[in-house]
Amino acid sequence: MFNIVPQPNEIIITGGKRGFQLNEDTTMTKADYIGEFRDFVKRQFDIRIHRDSEATENTIVLQLTDEIEDDEGYRLVSRDGCVYIYGRRENGIFYGLQTLKQLLMQGNGEIPDMYIEDKPLYKYRGFMLDSGRYFWTVKEIKRFIDLLALHKINVFHWHLTEDQGWRVEIKKHPLLTEKGSRRSHTNFGLKPESGFYTQKDIREVVEYCHKRFIRVVPEFDIPGHTVAAIACYPHLSCFGRHLKVATHWGVKHDILCAGKEETYRFVFDVIDELCELFPDKLIHLGGDEAVKMRWKLCPDCQKLMQKEGLASEEQLQHYFMSRVNRYVKQKGFTSIMWNYDGVENTDRLDKDIIWQMCGANRKNGIVEKELASGRKMYNSSANPYYLDFPYCWTNLKKVYEFEPEMGENMFGVEAPLWTEYVPTMKKAEYCTFPRLGAVAEIAWSAIEDRSYDRFEAGLPEYFDLLNAYHVHYATMKQAMPSFLRGKCQALWFDRRVLHWQGLHNLVDAALVEAAQKKAVKQP
Repeated sequence: MFNIVPQPNEIIITGGKRGFQLNEDTTMTKADYIGEFRDFVKRQFDIRIHRDSEATENTIVLQLTDEIEDDEGYRLVSRDGCVYIYGRRENGIFYGLQTLKQLLMQGNGEIPDMYIEDKPLYKYRGFMLDSGRYFWTVKEIKRFIDLLALHKINVFHWHLTEDQGWRVEIKKHPLLTEKGSRRSHTNFGLKPESGFYTQKDIREVVEYCHKRFIRVVPEFDIPGHTVAAIACYPHLSCFGRHLKVATHWGVKHDILCAGKEETYRFVFDVIDELCELFPDKLIHLGGDEAVKMRWKLCPDCQKLMQKEGLASEEQLQHYFMSRVNRYVKQKGFTSIMWNYDGVENTDRLDKDIIWQMCGANRKNGIVEKELASGRKMYNSSANPYYLDFPYCWTNLKKVYEFEPEMGENMFGVEAPLWTEYVPTMKKAEYCTFPRLGAVAEIAWSAIEDRSYDRFEAGLPEYFDLLNAYHVHYATMKQAMPSFLRGKCQALWFDRRVLHWQGLHNLVDAALVEAAQKKAVKQP
C-alpha cells in the first residue's frame, strides 16, 4: 500500500502484471509546468526524462479531459507500461504529478498497474508566511513555495507589513522601505534586521507561484501593526508622534489615525500599487489587534465618530475597514481580514469582507452569526493551526484531528507561520513540518478517508519525501513530545514571550494621555 500525503480519495491496485518502470527511456508529453517534476526525477533517480509530443512505450502522459468533474481533480492510471494523468484543468494534472513523485519514491522508480481518483475537499488551502518580523530572501521564499506545491497548497498568504518592518516597495511612498524596513535590534538579540522586496522581486515570486498553481494574497495590515509606517510618516498617527520602527514584539498602542483624510489617501496609494503587483484579486487588510486607546483621545477620530453617528471606537474600526473595502472593490479585488478580538456588533462592517477565522469570538456566537448571515470565512484557528506554537501546545496528532467547520460559507483552511521567534529558515521548516502535512490532508482528503493512525504509520515515507527536499523537519519525538519535553518547551516559549513591552505600553499610554489633557486645557 502506498502512503501519500495528502491521502487521495481512492487508490486501487488493479492487478496488472506489467506496471510502470522509470528508466532512461522514459518520456513525457509536453506541458509548460513539467520542469520541476523532471528536475525532481533527475535529483532523486539520476534520470533525465525526455519530452515527447505523443504517447509511446514507457511514457508519462498528461491529458486534459472534461471527464474530470472537479477543476482541481485528477485521475492517475498506470497501465500498459505507461502512466496517464488526466485533469479538467492543468492544475489538476499538476497535483497528479505531486502524487506521482511519492509513488515513484516509494516504489523505487516502479509502480504497479493502478488507478487513483482524487479531488480536494476545500477550494482554499492556504499557508501564511510572516515576512514582517523577519525578512526572508526571494530564494528562501521560492523554497517554501516548492514545498507548498508538493503538499497541494494553493494559496500563499504573504504577511508583508508589520510594526517591526515594512517589506514591500511602494514607489509613491519610498520611506516605507528606505526607513521602515530597518530596525536596530529585536527581542533577546542585539542584531539589526532589515530587508524588503522590490517590485521586481514581488513579480518574480508571484510568477513563480503561478507556475505552481498557487495564488498569492498580500497582507497590508491596518489600522494596527503599523508602527513601521508611522515611523516613516508620523502624520499618519493620531498625534503625529515620532516613533522608531518597533524592536520588540507585542501589541502596540500607536495605530493609523482613522479620523484623518490623509490616512485614507495613504492607504489607497498602497492598495493601488499592491493591486498592480498581485493579480489574484484578493488582498488581506489585517484588522487584528488594533488597540483603540489613541482613538479615544484623538479629536480627529472623535469628530469623525460624531459626524458618522458611530457609537464606539469599535464601530469606528468597522467604518475604517468598510471604507477601505469599498475602495478595494472598485479595484476589482476582494478584501480579507482577521476576525479580531472584542467585536460585538458587526452591523457597520461590510458583509462582503471575508473573515480569516483565527479562533476569536467563539464564546459570544459572532462567528456563527456571521456565517448564518452569509459572510464567507476560512478557518485558521490559532490552536492548532498557528505553526509557530511549540509542539507541546499543538502536537502533530492535535493538528491532524482538529475538524474545522464545513458549510457553504466556510470554504477553506490556512496554517499561518508567525515569525516572532522564527529567525531562520531552519527553524521555519522545523515549525512547519510535519504539521503542514497534517493540515494539507485535512484540507484535501475526504473526511471518511482520514485516519491519524494511518497518517502516523505512513510518516516514514513522508519523511523520506521531505528528505528528498532536504527539509529540516521535526522528528516524531519532537512533533509528539513527552510530558517532560513538553513542559520544557512550554517554559522556554513562555520565557521568550515575556518582555518589557507591556510595561512600556502602560507608561507610554499614561504619557500620551497626560499630554493630550494638557493640550485640551490650553486656549
